[in-house]
Amino acid sequence: MIKNETLHIRVNESVRNNAEATLEILGISMSEAINMFLCQVNLVGGIPFDVKVPACERIIVHNEEELLAKLDESEKNIEQGETYSADEMYARLEAKYGL
Repeated sequence: MIKNETLHIRVNESVRNNAEATLEILGISMSEAINMFLCQVNLVGGIPFDVKVPACERIIVHNEEELLAKLDESEKNIEQGETYSADEMYARLEAKYGL
């Protein structure tokens, strides 16, 4: 297949760097990965993966203020005895996410 089109896209620097590191391990260039993605879009007639917010996103923080609030909340939970053993936590994760 002749490649005669050029795309210019803007992405977050850390997203690009992390993707490049992962693709390097796989032996795939960024160009090849994007071409593979676009081929899959054509093949399946849409985005070739689910586009949704994972459950774990609810605990991700996006700035220092959110991080400090989550840490304060965690400290309060510990002080109130709201903790789980590792075995209990794995059981809860398995029940919820089928891990």
